Amino acid sequence: MHKYRGSIAGFLGGTAYAVIFSYLFSIGEKYSINFLEFISIAMLVVSPISVGIITVLFLTKEQAVNKKFRTFHPWLPVLGWSVISIALAWETIICIVMLLPLYLPLSSFGGFLGGYIRRNYCEKTNKGVASCFAILPLLIAPIERPLESPTLFYSVSNTIKIQAPVDKVWAIIPNIDNIQPDELSWNISHFIGIPRPVSATTTDLNVGGLRELDWERGVHFQEKITELTINKKLAYQVIVDQESMSIAELDTHIVVGDKYFDVLSGSYELQFIDGVTYLSLTTDYRMTSKVNWYGSLWANYVLDDFHDSVLNLIKNRVEKI
Repeated sequence: MHKYRGSIAGFLGGTAYAVIFSYLFSIGEKYSINFLEFISIAMLVVSPISVGIITVLFLTKEQAVNKKFRTFHPWLPVLGWSVISIALAWETIICIVMLLPLYLPLSSFGGFLGGYIRRNYCEKTNKGVASCFAILPLLIAPIERPLESPTLFYSVSNTIKIQAPVDKVWAIIPNIDNIQPDELSWNISHFIGIPRPVSATTTDLNVGGLRELDWERGVHFQEKITELTINKKLAYQVIVDQESMSIAELDTHIVVGDKYFDVLSGSYELQFIDGVTYLSLTTDYRMTSKVNWYGSLWANYVLDDFHDSVLNLIKNRVEKI
């Protein structure tokens, strides 16, 4: 048991730290404590690095200099935090899945820093050194807070070939109703809990008209038609129903249409070339945060999945006619 003492202490210490700071930044965001913001460099980057450092500082010196321990042992507290956060409903599965690809490598980086400190400066676990790194996110947060979060605009576009005349493809786009789960191709986005589309209906197919879209879990939004060229293009502005997004509880920190993320507009475009219709679906969105570089990766991935599902749905329905 003695040889596992460092590993157990590292796991428990790292997990406790991750849970406490996650909760601290979450309630700070909830109650508008100015410098405690979950979607921040302090929480999303510095915090997992500190988890790795603290975890390794609790290890024995022999474990701390072992490359495998420094790399992978910090993952255990991150996974422990994930389980506790889901069990206590602090985070959704969607949120955890999106954070892990960032948290795990950063905790490993922290593990290597902790191993270096342990090997060169600490003969045994030094609580004072651990405490210094434990408060690092709280030191970074007030420095980061006054810095302006950049607003960036992104566009995701996908195209599919459909073996049908352009008018047949166009005819199905305004009203795509009664979507069955088996009509949508499997993808990771839906697997982790992002709702599937259920229907899209248009009552007024003119500029200014609205398309009503419903997804699973009560998610509802509208698309206001801004450009219409029969058999060529249908463009729209997205109007998000934030109340339905909040009720769906897709994420505990970000709601579509909030200060961090919003879907702005989109379009269907059709081209008929050599007897084949090329159908493109484009979505434009805004992201405002200090971690746009990471958030946009997931936004692009999820929208790519969504486009793929919708385009294949249209293709299959048209080609069955």
